[in-house]
Amino acid sequence: MTRRVAIIGGGFGGLSAGVALSERGCEVKLLERRNHLGGRAYSFLDSKTGCTVDNGQHLFMGCYSETISFLKKIGSLDRLEFQDRLRVEFLEKSGAISLDCPRLPPPFHLLAGLIRMRGLSFTDKLRTIKAGRALRSNDDIKNCTVAQWLGDLDQSARINELFWHPLAIATLNENPDTASARMLTVVLKRAFTGSRFDSSLGMSRVGLGDLYTESARLFIESRGGEVRTNAAAAELVIENKKVTALILKTGERIEADFFISAVPPRAFLEMLSEEIRRGEFSQLSRLDSSPIISINLWFDRAVIERRFAGIVGARIQWLFNKDLIIKEGKSSNHLALIISAARRFIDLSKDELVEMALEDLGEMVIESRRAKLVHSLVVKEREATLSHTVESDRVRPDSRTSISNLFLAGDWIDTGLPATIESAVMSGHRAADLVFE
Repeated sequence: MTRRVAIIGGGFGGLSAGVALSERGCEVKLLERRNHLGGRAYSFLDSKTGCTVDNGQHLFMGCYSETISFLKKIGSLDRLEFQDRLRVEFLEKSGAISLDCPRLPPPFHLLAGLIRMRGLSFTDKLRTIKAGRALRSNDDIKNCTVAQWLGDLDQSARINELFWHPLAIATLNENPDTASARMLTVVLKRAFTGSRFDSSLGMSRVGLGDLYTESARLFIESRGGEVRTNAAAAELVIENKKVTALILKTGERIEADFFISAVPPRAFLEMLSEEIRRGEFSQLSRLDSSPIISINLWFDRAVIERRFAGIVGARIQWLFNKDLIIKEGKSSNHLALIISAARRFIDLSKDELVEMALEDLGEMVIESRRAKLVHSLVVKEREATLSHTVESDRVRPDSRTSISNLFLAGDWIDTGLPATIESAVMSGHRAADLVFE
């Protein structure tokens, strides 16, 4: 008998689950509350410039095996472009500093890249060996922040500023003083102790939404499934530890054999009765989120030739040259400047954020001082990702619940990874597998 599965949420978690289930012959009905798919990873057209804008710039890694498999399955893997080896430039007032990892077996390629990195003292470089040994160990780090872990490894303020802190903030979207060291070491081990390709960075050559949403929708619908937008879930009707129906805000009743919730924790809790929220899922209210701000600037001329760069000693952390990333057949001189773990700045006005970004950019990219700003657009994602604290490591739930036909997906599920795209896709695949257990 064909299994009927209703999926709530159209981001990476929901769509990856929908694709996996459609491939296995299930009757999939995927429901997204907004008028577009993509969840917290989407893109849109800026009305003034006609340029594609991502709600937040996302970097992929070669170790994103389940994401790569998902994109390959829906026929869009060729829209991702990976480096042949890890190379990152960091800009500071004194100039550019490069992390360029040679073609050596992991993790020696990273250690060699750090040793060759200008701006680090000889003592700093020796200390990287201690970090490398820690990564090769099987110790499971618990109840420790990133700052504490780096302190235990005698990492200096300078190497923290140039490498460890940018990496932690980019991957965990949280301040090193509160971020979970366990989650950072998971990233480091996956990226730097497997194959050399695992640490290579990849970027989408199209808008983030164009990378996967339409291809996943077509995959599901071509196999008899249904993908609906503007379909907001209101309530999961649960009786005797089983979901009997999903009620939409329009009053429509959706019935299925299995239900997968692929929305953030707060949205999931809102679909439950107060009694059920106080039971198994009460711990989810302890999960906090962390914001990301994307400041998009358009100039009257090109100001930098690099595709992307880290920013050291400034409030903005990353710079992405969208003209060199998304080939739209025109020169728009569009830069995206990113602030992760952005609680300090999330309540600033658009004008204040643009002014701040221009100040920081002018310190690092001299040509931007001579260019004229012709347009700006600020995107604030207040709940961009899970806040990866030591406590969140203990609170994140499994995909399986005590409700027999209800499973969870999303980057915040306990996949063993931080709340990344890879975690979202992995959770979607896990939820799909549970339908068949």
